[in-house]
Amino acid sequence: LLTLEELIKNKIDFVPELFLLGIILKNYNRKMKYLILHILTAARISYAQYWKKNSIPPDGLIIKNFLECVEMDKLTMELKGKTDTEYNAVWETWFIWIDNRYKIQNINNVYNK
Repeated sequence: LLTLEELIKNKIDFVPELFLLGIILKNYNRKMKYLILHILTAARISYAQYWKKNSIPPDGLIIKNFLECVEMDKLTMELKGKTDTEYNAVWETWFIWIDNRYKIQNINNVYNK
């Protein structure tokens, strides 16, 4: 979950009420709260899918589940008649982070060969 802190560029107190119930005790702006709650929802879904296994879910599964949440959010915004600008305002931080993450992974893969 260190990557969540990297994403929002702020320290997060990892307490049970945050992960289990989505109760955010710190004051974040609305956009960051929205992002945190969606990421935690994807993480909870991933852990629920792995509850009988002896391992934790891979990052890729959490990211996949999160992208599904993003897609559902986009459809919800379209149904409510909200614009792409509002969608981009919330998710721009995520897309920048994921692009940078994969650029770094690709660079590391080149140097590790």
